Amino acid sequence: MLDTEDCLFNFEISSHCNAKCPSCFRTEFNEYVPKPYKHLKADDFEDIVYKNISWFRNHSYSKIQARFCGEIGDPLMNPELDRLTFIAENVFDSVEIFTNGGLRNPKWIKEFLIKHKTTNLVFGIDGLTDETNQMYRVSVNTDLAFRNMKEAVKHGHTRWDYTIFSHNYHEVSDVIKLGKELEVDLLCRFNGRQYNKLDDEYYEHCENLLKTNEIKYYICK
Repeated sequence: MLDTEDCLFNFEISSHCNAKCPSCFRTEFNEYVPKPYKHLKADDFEDIVYKNISWFRNHSYSKIQARFCGEIGDPLMNPELDRLTFIAENVFDSVEIFTNGGLRNPKWIKEFLIKHKTTNLVFGIDGLTDETNQMYRVSVNTDLAFRNMKEAVKHGHTRWDYTIFSHNYHEVSDVIKLGKELEVDLLCRFNGRQYNKLDDEYYEHCENLLKTNEIKYYICK
């Protein structure tokens, strides 16, 4: 997470994805997503970043962060992710990579994080079971996602983002418990879109649980 005095630069490095999340832009408005799907090439990213390096660093912010977010695709789909990350680490103070977790494997996660000391992996896993997680993270291998996240925790560079919907709010208490057992930084976000949006009566219940356990949360738009 960034402080208010930090600055974030988001880069979409792939439009490929292994998931079919119901309210994702690529699912709802797939006809508007440029075809064929593409990956950002490391050479192009390097050219963009280094040509503008003075602009990135000419600021009054305490730190600058690069984020590979994955609004359209999952960053781990990009075959040049390793080099893209090295390039970003040379310019930015830290790098944050978002993923649904159902890609690569624990061995790859371990090797990746050993090499990238200033990079943080953020896992979007929205269910404790495959059935619950796939209500939104459609087609994601939930078991693999948890194994990858648990491996990332060992290397101290990870966060678990859990989105709260009407179909999984009942898990929040157990999610908090598991997060503490794994010693993973847990961030909960209330789904702000219409898909399976949480009713107000359950929102208050979940919010009280999060506040009581000092878990950070926000409303996702």
